[in-house]
Amino acid sequence: MAKKSNVRFHPAVDLSVIHASFVVATGGVCSDQRTESALLGPTSEINTRLVSALADVRAFWSALFASVAAGQTARQSCPPALAAAGCSELQIDQTAAALGTQLDQCRIAYQQRFPKLEQQLGLRAGPLKDRWQTYGPGLLIETARQIWGSTPPEKWWPENVDCLLVQPIRGGDGGFDSGQCRVWIEAMLTDADPAVGELFRLAFWVTQVAVGRHLAATLGQVESPSHPEDFGSGTHRRTSLPWDLGCVPVVLTAGANLELFRADPLPIQTAVALWRLGDESVGKIVANWWDQWKDAGAAMPVALKALDRMLAPLRKRSETARSTGNDDFADHEID
Repeated sequence: MAKKSNVRFHPAVDLSVIHASFVVATGGVCSDQRTESALLGPTSEINTRLVSALADVRAFWSALFASVAAGQTARQSCPPALAAAGCSELQIDQTAAALGTQLDQCRIAYQQRFPKLEQQLGLRAGPLKDRWQTYGPGLLIETARQIWGSTPPEKWWPENVDCLLVQPIRGGDGGFDSGQCRVWIEAMLTDADPAVGELFRLAFWVTQVAVGRHLAATLGQVESPSHPEDFGSGTHRRTSLPWDLGCVPVVLTAGANLELFRADPLPIQTAVALWRLGDESVGKIVANWWDQWKDAGAAMPVALKALDRMLAPLRKRSETARSTGNDDFADHEID
């Protein structure tokens, strides 16, 4: 039986600032209008400077998020984030200095909004941490069994996974970095949707860490990663198979088998939307796929190839929308 990971919870004050700034700067769904208003000015200035430097705006914010998640300050993170965003080497130092000033303004505005954030994050972590300590280990073990059957790899779960807790600004969100064995999650005091508790969101992201590590070990590291796997995660795709969507019903089935909730059918469509993995049409396809394949006894990669074929028409529609400037998937990725 695969061993379970020890999830270590850490309040992430600096990352909370960057997370909120990232959301506002890139036009993500935001549930905190006061914070959005406070950050709109400095993030707009940052984006204007990025455009002037011919840097990719979203790539900058994603790289900045990943660097701060790794423990660097926002100012320290600016030069490598600019390089990742395609900024000219000759412009990096000057641009980084200007962006650092605006990021300081983001931090000051955020501190004024949440003057006791570290203490608040510690309190907010309590409910999720308590539920995880009680149910999380068993949920991970059952999730591995769902993926691998009776013979999950011995080192499927990393020994430790760090969970960075950020102040909510999207009504529930999260991401992961499999290379660093790290996840982040908005520290919600209550479940965003009673049908799918935050416990399962966390289990999903920890599972993505295990998947990413497994793919890196079996397929090799990608030398030049491109697009982030999920909003602000700093993690990059290593396979064309839709492991992220395929793991949604896996985690929910594990929870149902452990009687952590009772729902028939499983709330797959709700989870896909809640975890920002796709829209209603994506959720329906994943639910239909699981109905067809859950009892097939097929290896997970084989089943995921079938899911990928079922998603192909939506992927083509999304690509067409992007090419015409009418992207309905700005906050939901399917490819």
